[in-house]
Amino acid sequence: MNKMYTLAVVAGFLLAGCATQSELPPRAIVEPSVIYQAIEVEQALDAREGQAIEAGAPWFKVLPGNIPVIITAPHATRPLRDGNRRFSDGGGTAALALSVAGLTGAHVIYTTEEGPSDPNYYDDNDFKRELARLINEVRPRYVLDIHGSHPYRPYDIDLGTMSGRSLLGEDVLLHELIASLRGEGLDNLSYNYFGASKNQTITKFASGLGVPAIQVEVNTTYLSPSEGNLEAQRFSKLVQALVRYVEKEESGTVK
Repeated sequence: MNKMYTLAVVAGFLLAGCATQSELPPRAIVEPSVIYQAIEVEQALDAREGQAIEAGAPWFKVLPGNIPVIITAPHATRPLRDGNRRFSDGGGTAALALSVAGLTGAHVIYTTEEGPSDPNYYDDNDFKRELARLINEVRPRYVLDIHGSHPYRPYDIDLGTMSGRSLLGEDVLLHELIASLRGEGLDNLSYNYFGASKNQTITKFASGLGVPAIQVEVNTTYLSPSEGNLEAQRFSKLVQALVRYVEKEESGTVK
């Protein structure tokens, strides 16, 4: 009896050890250097507020990548809507897109100046034309459109999909994104508060060209790494969540 009891105890420890090992978390991806660079981008773009540019001068930039994913940040600077300057979502939106792209190889298009239009409100502008060209060239698996949301909003992130229509039947893309966000502790999520269905949004535009798209509305407390250590760490967590999500495309696990 004692021998059988001993064997059972040993087997229990071995099984417990295997279970514990299988539940170990993955190694962190984001280094502090990534956040320092993001802070530089955030501050440089925020400093463009109120700065006039010459007619015809570039007001957005494309960063080519090497995987079939496109990330956009159309409100990194103040857009022009109905003849008036709308508030910016902050340079942190572009900093986020560039940070993720730097670690994954995704393509990025983002505003760098206060341009003559609003790429998330109108289709007739150079930003959308360049996005269309990029979509035609890259044939992306999906488009992530990054925006900033008021810090008083009760969620960390709201995911807009035109009530599911912009996914074009690829619902797994949404579920994988939710899983990646929750995996980094971003549990306070909202769905379609900003559905991306009004006006001529990036999400509507991309899905109209046959590419699944998700509008990612991020509470700005996660988009202001220059504000302090807590904000920088929140930004880092979000970068890591999106990197892990995009890396699934590189490894071919998102189908």
